[in-house]
Amino acid sequence: MPTFTNRQFGTFEYSEEYALKFPSGIIGFEQLKNFLIINDDDSQPFRWLVSLDDGDLHFPVLDPSFVVDSYDRHIPGGNEKAVFLIASLCERPEESTVNLRSPVVIDGTSRTGKQVILDDESLPVRYRFLNGADAGKK
Repeated sequence: MPTFTNRQFGTFEYSEEYALKFPSGIIGFEQLKNFLIINDDDSQPFRWLVSLDDGDLHFPVLDPSFVVDSYDRHIPGGNEKAVFLIASLCERPEESTVNLRSPVVIDGTSRTGKQVILDDESLPVRYRFLNGADAGKK
């Protein structure tokens, strides 16, 4: 089994069958193509999208069902794919946000992922999920 060292999780072994390929990378990190989803009991309900290409890079992600109802209707083929929202966690939890406009979509069969930009302008990029407010609006 390959091993990997990440700043947050230390050194760990992983099975290559769980590695995800992101052919286009993540927005802003297009050069990074290989990731894992890590479940950390101490971080529930969050999971971590960890770059295997950069040991310092990991994103907290959240299942959309924790944030909004019927989110899958926005995703083409959403019922057949795993969908995660990238979160920005703040020291003051009520200021933490998720990106509803650009979810991460993972095809479990091909083990490929993509961050997609949805056309629905009603979906905010910075949604305060603890109080249901669009952080981008004053």
